[in-house]
Amino acid sequence: MQHMTFTDRELLRLHVEAVWGVTLPAVDNTSIELSATGLQPDWLLYVGKLAAETIFIWRPDVTPGQRQQIAHWHPTNQPGAAGYAATYERAFVLSHAPATSLATARTIARPLTEADYPLLETYEKGYGEYFFQPQRAPLFGVIKDQRLLSIAHSSRRTNQACELGIETHPQARRQGFGLAATILWANSVYQEGLLPLYSALAENDASIQLAQAAGYRPFVLGATIRLA
Repeated sequence: MQHMTFTDRELLRLHVEAVWGVTLPAVDNTSIELSATGLQPDWLLYVGKLAAETIFIWRPDVTPGQRQQIAHWHPTNQPGAAGYAATYERAFVLSHAPATSLATARTIARPLTEADYPLLETYEKGYGEYFFQPQRAPLFGVIKDQRLLSIAHSSRRTNQACELGIETHPQARRQGFGLAATILWANSVYQEGLLPLYSALAENDASIQLAQAAGYRPFVLGATIRLA
């Protein structure tokens, strides 16, 4: 599947806006600042290492002293600074054919409807209410023997992109269920004219392997720095 054409800077903007619900200015420079109005993230600084450059996104209320302490933070050398903590992530964009075909994925996973609400509640109380909110669509899952084993949904949605949320029951992992649900979710998002995005904690090897199997390529290694 071919994805819409975006530069890595544009992909970074779409990812940050989707995950943290903020609105970024155009990423025209390697150092930019969020608007002082509107929703603010819980981090002071996002550092994104792209293929050709590193982008620094600052929260507007970061003091000059704080900027001096964390301005040299980088996802690849992780220098650290006393009093601060960081979370590291990788973000991906759909760019290649997945390891499993769409036709095969459809034999494993399917769209979830309101009729499946009890199965989500059985999986975890409150899941039905959460997943059937309109912003979680599209919703795909794997159901075997009246048990929900895997579910893919939009964890974050904007007017340009959707970020994948994927969960698979621990006893059902490494059987292709998460991959099938992910493939169907991405295809549905793409059919809406939106860009499917995927992100994972940098240390989550299983999630990164799933992204690769589903046809995604990494476009940023990111770090969010916050007060400890």
